[in-house]
Amino acid sequence: MKVSACTDVGLWRQRNEDAYLVKRLPGGWVLAVADGIGGMKGGDVASRMAVETLEEWLENGLPSPSPGEYLREMVLEANRRIYHRGRQTMSPLSAMGTTFTVALLWQGALWMAHVGDSRAYLIRQGRILQLTQDHSLTGELVEEGQLGEEEAMHHPQRNLLTRALGSREFLTVDIARHDLQLGDRVLLATDGLTSLVTSKEILQMVERMEDQPVEVLTKELVEEARRRGGYDNITVALAWVDEAEDLEGRAR
Repeated sequence: MKVSACTDVGLWRQRNEDAYLVKRLPGGWVLAVADGIGGMKGGDVASRMAVETLEEWLENGLPSPSPGEYLREMVLEANRRIYHRGRQTMSPLSAMGTTFTVALLWQGALWMAHVGDSRAYLIRQGRILQLTQDHSLTGELVEEGQLGEEEAMHHPQRNLLTRALGSREFLTVDIARHDLQLGDRVLLATDGLTSLVTSKEILQMVERMEDQPVEVLTKELVEEARRRGGYDNITVALAWVDEAEDLEGRAR
């Protein structure tokens, strides 16, 4: 499996409030992106805490026998830490929050955990499928068929999240499982990319650069967002299932 990630502050922000993790495991990989909520004090702290919680859990044991429940409990723990940190007495980090999208490619399967409006895509045989739903006002309107993807990208309330880590003490985590196939590409991205580059355009870039190393592709996706304005921090993580042994020992 070929894996790469790239992050950039963009052209307008003073600091990078995105965080990511790419980590090899026995039997697979984990990829994660987190986008500290813009306008909230401590967004960079919240995104970093989410990724650090995942890293800590992985150091304490592999996600077996139930990867889905493992990811759910990990995200809930990250939420508790961020929520209580933000509400410490006289804390300057009050109301901090972050998105969090995690992809576990393990034993031939893809397990997803997701909160917020960062995205995960599956690119397979010339098609691109968005695996996550945006937990935002525009995401709900798209899901209901009231907005198209490009309309949502330009909607005045596109940044209004309906779910994020740290926003409430208890929250729902979206969990999903997908079988992997040889040649699959799994792409995670914060909205610094997806608010400027459509899913169709992402697919076209992946196909155009299919012979390039994954490191070149992730950097080019980030550069494309910068060329279109780079209004936000931009983070991309990509895994390419390029060997049959990546599919061995499917977990269910």
